[in-house]
Amino acid sequence: METLERLGRKIRTAHDLLSVVKTMKSLAAVNVRQFETAARSMDEYSNVIETGWQALFRNHVHIQSRKRSSVAVCLVIGSDQGMCGQFNDAIVQFSLEEISALKAQGVTPFYWTAGERVRAELEENLKIEQHFFLPSSNDAISDLMFTLVQHFAGLHEKEEIEMFFLYYNRLGRAGMYEPVSLQVLPFDEKWSKQHREASWSSRSLPIIGMEMDAFFEHIFRQHIFASIYKAFAQSLASENAARLSAMQAAEKNIIELEEKLQGNFRETRQSAITAELLEIISGFEALSIP
Repeated sequence: METLERLGRKIRTAHDLLSVVKTMKSLAAVNVRQFETAARSMDEYSNVIETGWQALFRNHVHIQSRKRSSVAVCLVIGSDQGMCGQFNDAIVQFSLEEISALKAQGVTPFYWTAGERVRAELEENLKIEQHFFLPSSNDAISDLMFTLVQHFAGLHEKEEIEMFFLYYNRLGRAGMYEPVSLQVLPFDEKWSKQHREASWSSRSLPIIGMEMDAFFEHIFRQHIFASIYKAFAQSLASENAARLSAMQAAEKNIIELEEKLQGNFRETRQSAITAELLEIISGFEALSIP
């Protein structure tokens, strides 16, 4: 049986650990709301961009198909920190399956990663061409987005790479997440046809009051910005939701452990008290015998 001193140390350790878990749970809950709000705002902004694309194609603008490089940049977004369950394992497995399908179509993947945990898992069997550190705030996402665009623009200029795919976890209902993929580039005939044939929400047909090339350049930049920003916001919201769930489970386990330790402590203390009383009674009886 463990001593009272040892049980007391375990109880104090469990109590301290519970305080840490509660703090991490609170931070994760705050971060989920922060990044989820950013992702929802970007969803609304993306709807505006989609409307812009429809207006562009309704003015008889066509994207010409041409021979492209068979290399595609595949950016896998995970987490820098742990304690978020199967978050990184899920996106790694999903991305490898999706990229295998691209390989079957003759596409050569150019691996990029964001998040130390994802890079560590992918580096075991793959060559990571470029790695990025995850942003810690909404403002930092914008900074990282510009860095990504600059790197991709450099590859496009040097090697004529035009395919860009994102793989990340998207936050769903009840704090659950699911891995998804997004083709940011290239624009193809199927994509332009989809926007050209989409129903217009108003009876008034759209009129673009600026040069088509300038309008295309502007909306193209906004499309890139919204796609990358939303992916990172969704991934960070999902990561913190996964961490919140893990901390809730840890909190429950620690509380149960602490209650068990408290029970053992009381039982051991009662046993010690009973033993001391029995010794006193035995000593008293021994002294009382003539």
